[in-house]
Amino acid sequence: MSATVETPIIPGPIQGPTREEPLIEALLLDDYRALVHLAYLILPPAISRARRVAAAHAVVQGAVPPGLAVPAIEPREVLRRRVVALATRRAAERTILERVGSVFAPKDDLGFDPCALTVDRTTLRRRSRRGARVATATALAVAAALLLALLT
Repeated sequence: MSATVETPIIPGPIQGPTREEPLIEALLLDDYRALVHLAYLILPPAISRARRVAAAHAVVQGAVPPGLAVPAIEPREVLRRRVVALATRRAAERTILERVGSVFAPKDDLGFDPCALTVDRTTLRRRSRRGARVATATALAVAAALLLALLT
């Protein structure tokens, strides 16, 4: 898919480029799924899956500011680098509590597609079971520490 800007049919003052040029949005449409998946993998797993998917979409959409000129050489690589830089910057802006939370966050399979329209129920059940185990283990550890503190 390739979108181009064409000269207007109606004569008058010409707005924008006068020759046919590929738009950065066309490149974004071609590689959107891969760019969102890349941003999703870079973002921290401490946040919920839904927030992480939304953040990945926001990173890709924010990587293309209005009026961005298309580089003549390797436009896809430039777009990919912008997405990686923005996702890395957002991941680095986490607080200490969010960084600790990523240790206990359930991990997604490598085959997870953040642009999928349907939800894999098996994966959701597996994630919720894993989260329940972590919550139970944490509650037991806190209860044991409190009991030990009361006994001593």
